[in-house]
Amino acid sequence: MVDRLDKDLGTAVEDFSGYQEDPVGFGEQVLGETYTDDVKRMMESVRDHPITIARSSNAVGKTHAAGRVAVWFYKVFSDAQVYTAAAPPEANLKKLLWGEIGSLVEKHPDLFKPDTVKTLHIERSAKSFTTGVTIPMSGTDAQRQAKFSGKHAPHLLFILDEGDAIPDEVYTAIESCLSGGHGRLLIMFNPRAEAGEAYRMERDGRTNVVSLSAFNHPNVTSGEDRIPGAVTREVTVRRINEWCRPLQDGERPDIECFELPDFLEDAIGCNQRGNHYPPLQPGFYKVMEPTFSYMVLGEYPAQGANQLFSREWIARARSRWDLYVAKNGEKPPSGTKATQGLDVAEFGSDANVLCSRYGGYVEMPLIWSGIDTVSTGDRAVDEYNGREVIRINVDATGVGAGVAPHMQRKGCSAYAVKVASSPTEKTEMGEFKILRDQLWWACREWLRTDPGAMLPPDEMLLEELQTPTYEVVNGKIKVTKKDVMRELLKRSSDRADALCLTFYQPGLLFAHLL
Repeated sequence: MVDRLDKDLGTAVEDFSGYQEDPVGFGEQVLGETYTDDVKRMMESVRDHPITIARSSNAVGKTHAAGRVAVWFYKVFSDAQVYTAAAPPEANLKKLLWGEIGSLVEKHPDLFKPDTVKTLHIERSAKSFTTGVTIPMSGTDAQRQAKFSGKHAPHLLFILDEGDAIPDEVYTAIESCLSGGHGRLLIMFNPRAEAGEAYRMERDGRTNVVSLSAFNHPNVTSGEDRIPGAVTREVTVRRINEWCRPLQDGERPDIECFELPDFLEDAIGCNQRGNHYPPLQPGFYKVMEPTFSYMVLGEYPAQGANQLFSREWIARARSRWDLYVAKNGEKPPSGTKATQGLDVAEFGSDANVLCSRYGGYVEMPLIWSGIDTVSTGDRAVDEYNGREVIRINVDATGVGAGVAPHMQRKGCSAYAVKVASSPTEKTEMGEFKILRDQLWWACREWLRTDPGAMLPPDEMLLEELQTPTYEVVNGKIKVTKKDVMRELLKRSSDRADALCLTFYQPGLLFAHLL
């Protein structure tokens, strides 16, 4: 380490440029700290990759490590700009990420002596700093995007905490900033659900992924609390006992299972009342509570809490489609007729989506723009006449109300479906709040129980199916509302809506849904 002359201050300051390729060494030698192997991988990924996603379990040090990454980058590149943010509210940024950065300022005052330190801001010059950017909970998409646009520096780092809850427009702005120079983006979150821009970046292979698992933490592997305040073996063993079960004889492991690590074999835990559990036995365990996946494993749950569609059901249906198409091509099974669902665009940014389902086989959705009733109806008539169709169920909400009558006049067996109307069926679990809940539930039961269910490789459709949850309130089953799904997806769930419309059966009174 050598001194260099700061041109703005006119004084000698320590030069840490020798650590530009060694973030772990900076932390160990300059900050005097030690890190877990998972944290080291995260730090090195930021060094090596433009975008890093850190999927983390609880209490394994992701935010602590992010504070160190911010300080390393700022100190080793003399022209660095570091922008940090967290999902609203602002307290997430102030208390968590900047709480960690602030602790380093307090522990190493000499390290930050050349800097001007303010709330959510550390500055060496007007062109080099580390700062916190708050994400407003109100305002427009354009206003949120503007807060992260136009950031350019020779060395640029963005750190996003709770990244799964950060609006898509923030990612759009950051992507534009990373188009040149030495740019890096670190995104951290607990992987609760496969939805949002952070998940899509992972799904599409646009990022390097690092998982921080409780099973890799030294407190858990050693059984000793080597890092105070972090996850413990006691808590981990209790969660295995309460949220998982051993596989039974003859039961095969699937994507909802994990193999017990050797160091936890025969581990004994107790519940919060002090009662002891039997020793953990070696072998595979099935996750019964989806919270275990993201709180302990740092992985997406196969099925979230009250998630409408299991990831395993969707994966099986996708595999069947690929196997069928490999053998038969993209054509429906011989002798079958289609039931079609048409979700009509409501806004200029939405699309018309037509889904054709031949029993278990689902064609790739057809998408076209435009909200004119006649042109939408004419296009749907052409698609109807080009197939053997039983009927087409058309969403009759808003502008879609005129499409089914237009198609009827053209000779189609078209039915107007008002999804906000009363349901026509019920299940053993209860009745439905509105018809839309019934149709989504029917699609759920098809995927859950039909061994011939096949889903096409449409990533947006699959994401939409993985998004909703359900609840039973006063005996009424309610699926996540459409406007809530629009907020989660940052678009309309029109592909999944079209698929669910294929399960409408006109003429039913009130029946049990099998």
